[in-house]
Amino acid sequence: MKKNLLFLGAIGLFASFSFSQTTVELVKDINPTGGTYSTGFTEFKAIDKFVFSANYQESDPELWISDGTIVGTTFLKKINTTGLNTPYWFPLEGFTEYKNKIYFSANDGVHGNELWVTDGTEAGTDLLKDIYLGANGSEPYGFVVYNEKLYFSADDGVNGEELWVTDGTEAGTVLYKDIDPTGSSYPEEFTEYNGKLYFSANDGVNGNELWVTDGTLTGTQMVKDIHPTAGSYPEEFTEYNGKLYFSAKDDVHEYELWVTDGTLTGTQMVKDINPTAGSFPAEFVVYNDKLFFRARDGVHGSELWVTDGTTSGTQMVHDLSVGSDGSYPGGLTVYNNRLYYVAQSVEDDARLYESDGTAAGTVLIEPTNTTQFAPLATPLKPEFFEFKGYLYFSAEFTTIGVELYRLKSEPLVGVQTQEMIAFKAYPNPTKDILTITTEKNASFTLLDLTGKVLQVFEVDQQKEISTATLAPGMYLLKENTSGAQTKIIKQ
Repeated sequence: MKKNLLFLGAIGLFASFSFSQTTVELVKDINPTGGTYSTGFTEFKAIDKFVFSANYQESDPELWISDGTIVGTTFLKKINTTGLNTPYWFPLEGFTEYKNKIYFSANDGVHGNELWVTDGTEAGTDLLKDIYLGANGSEPYGFVVYNEKLYFSADDGVNGEELWVTDGTEAGTVLYKDIDPTGSSYPEEFTEYNGKLYFSANDGVNGNELWVTDGTLTGTQMVKDIHPTAGSYPEEFTEYNGKLYFSAKDDVHEYELWVTDGTLTGTQMVKDINPTAGSFPAEFVVYNDKLFFRARDGVHGSELWVTDGTTSGTQMVHDLSVGSDGSYPGGLTVYNNRLYYVAQSVEDDARLYESDGTAAGTVLIEPTNTTQFAPLATPLKPEFFEFKGYLYFSAEFTTIGVELYRLKSEPLVGVQTQEMIAFKAYPNPTKDILTITTEKNASFTLLDLTGKVLQVFEVDQQKEISTATLAPGMYLLKENTSGAQTKIIKQ
């Protein structure tokens, strides 16, 4: 495996380290006068492109389309022509491909947030239906294709926020079921599993609970009243190993890891990770035949966890931000057999990490001359999107502001994760002393970014090494047996 990484950016050549050669480049400076918050990346398979929302020369988010190249990344249509500014934290959202078109929620400044559709052209981008007549908007969201129709949540101003469906026509966009006749059921978190559509909803009696539909009105019903007194608020539904995993709370536990096979008896808690206050599992993603997610156990902050579906097989992967509130890993995405995510190694330090699913195999991916303290910190949830062999994301590595970048790496193959020796190095950044802890005796090498060997030493579970004489900057700490490595920042 190659260990050196060439990190190619918009303004030069940078050095970093990973499992194989990786390149990162600026796709396009969408807003030359400042930064742009790009979000909602969604592949448009019918025309071999992708769409997204970005603010351009003003604060309004608008519709963009790209084929992955600079010249092919273009402004598609200005939907809000009224001059009213929608803050960037309310982007166009819900992009979903259905019947060779993209459906989404948008506000034209007249109708409020309503259901829109595009065929990838300016002329073919239009309001599909004004569900809530007037300027209030029906606020459609949660779009999911199921049984050859598009389901979503919307409020028509009469029935409250309920379950809607469309066949792609204005006449065929209708209320599917009024789950709570007395108010709003707030259906959300739509996920197809075993031929049915699962979601969270409130029938006005049981609170927000786990619901399912088979596409019929009689087949739309609650699966289980997990929290009889207040609602369990299930969320983050993700299929893994033939079951549906999610986060929920019951009348005894706060938010913990749950699982269902679609039956009443088969819906149960996997593990009480944090008995005192709830672990709040989130950001589920299946990787290397396991389910990775973010959680806190009451001892460590919010960190990267993994489960194989058993209680004993549910454990923390990496305590990246030792002794703090946690690294809050977000945007967990699998690309080229690696796990990518945003995490904080120190307070408010949102950076990009690459991992093979082990603590030792987790490294920082970043240019050495990044000028921003938290280059992937935005008001929005971090998003990664794979398209034509690249991983796209928004970042603020330099003073040009937040712009659209893409990353490319070679597929990770032949990694013997079971042979890697797990280790931690802290504090990181460090000043005078770096403490290294290992699960067993291991040999380490400290190098500078040119590859020059600075120190070679043995660690028997724990060792402190002096970094007082090192110049401020980045260094590489490598475990010599497995080749696992991580960056060390000297302040």
